[in-house]
Amino acid sequence: MHELVERIQQPQLCYVFAKNAIRNGHPELAVQAYRRAVDLRAEAHDVDSEVDLDALRAIYAYEEALSFNKGKRTRATGTWQMVNKNGLVPAIHRRLQSGSTRDVMPALQELGMEDYSFEALARRHPDAFQQAAA
Repeated sequence: MHELVERIQQPQLCYVFAKNAIRNGHPELAVQAYRRAVDLRAEAHDVDSEVDLDALRAIYAYEEALSFNKGKRTRATGTWQMVNKNGLVPAIHRRLQSGSTRDVMPALQELGMEDYSFEALARRHPDAFQQAAA
């Protein structure tokens, strides 16, 4: 990650940086800034495990992909409602079962966040997802 992107400490500033980077012809820095925004937003939560932190990253990356596709800031409202009702991993497990996340994979790839996808999360933490399925 570029030093300028690493210095950013607020997600909102990442978006400003990304917009300026694109305008100035540095789309690779914009991609890094979007990824940094996802990391900062996830790290702002007080979680107990690496699985939960990765799950938060996946949801925020999903929101970035939705926003990228729609051209405006978009929240994953339905996903957050499921998180509040069932918990992080069970909510993501349900999203995976419904197949409703496949349409954002091209956007995640373009944003360099395919490793933050729900599918990648399930591959990294198979035990947690087996428990959620039970």
